[in-house]
Amino acid sequence: MADKPLVSFDYAIKYLLKDKGDYEVVEGFISALLKSQGYGDVKIIGLLDTESNAEDGMSKRSLADVIVEDKEHRKYIIEIERNITDTFLHKACFNTSRLIVDHLAQGMNYANIVKVFHISLLYFPVGNGAIHHGQTIFKELETQERLTVHIKDPVTEEIVDATNVYPEYFCISVPLFNDRLENEMDDWLYILKYDNIPPKFHSPYMQKVAEKLSILKMTQSEREAYAAYLKDLYNDRDALLAAEARGEARGKAEAKNETAKVALKQGVALSVIQAITGMTEAEIRSLEFEDD
Repeated sequence: MADKPLVSFDYAIKYLLKDKGDYEVVEGFISALLKSQGYGDVKIIGLLDTESNAEDGMSKRSLADVIVEDKEHRKYIIEIERNITDTFLHKACFNTSRLIVDHLAQGMNYANIVKVFHISLLYFPVGNGAIHHGQTIFKELETQERLTVHIKDPVTEEIVDATNVYPEYFCISVPLFNDRLENEMDDWLYILKYDNIPPKFHSPYMQKVAEKLSILKMTQSEREAYAAYLKDLYNDRDALLAAEARGEARGKAEAKNETAKVALKQGVALSVIQAITGMTEAEIRSLEFEDD
């Protein structure tokens, strides 16, 4: 269906948000994900002017902070970011907190807090499935009955459940998509995993995706920008792997040193310590004068 290859969808999110006429594809992805939890279709009505939208090296893993609106005119903040480290939950917690504080003016009524949905695109396996969802739910301890607190929405004036103001989190582990195409969200998971349109699809946005994300239809400057993005992404992954390798090597060295120190204190022969740790005699003797 599409000219091959397609731009990777994580890059395409930023690429498409540069032009209001291209919002539809990102709206389709967000709507499909929200509908999995009972929400309706949404439209993007604005981009947040935050440091996470800045085009600099420190923020290139954050893809989008947008304001969306559903058919009942309820507004939500959607934050999408790419992660390659296992600290993604800590980062998600920090970023949603920052968004709430940044967009609640000093002295503003707290009832005006807008609900935040945080979407983490993970490029490593997490758990036993592709999509995980989390939210804060209050329950009575004995009965386990879910708490509801009904107040009037300051914008729409409708009665809403105030406990639904807390952020919700989606973690999408791209490598763990099982390749089954059973619903609309599966179409998007397929695109995330393979940078291509699924052979059979359910989403009405697939034709638009094929048109908008073809690398062959990009201008030369757009291709160069995409190439730079991929280079940065691969550099990030290489740097992370190198750091992990250094940390593992340091850990092994420290463990050997501790083993040798204990053995020295117990009077174990140098030849035995050498056999156990693989250290040289000079390395072992240098530990005799180190503080514990």
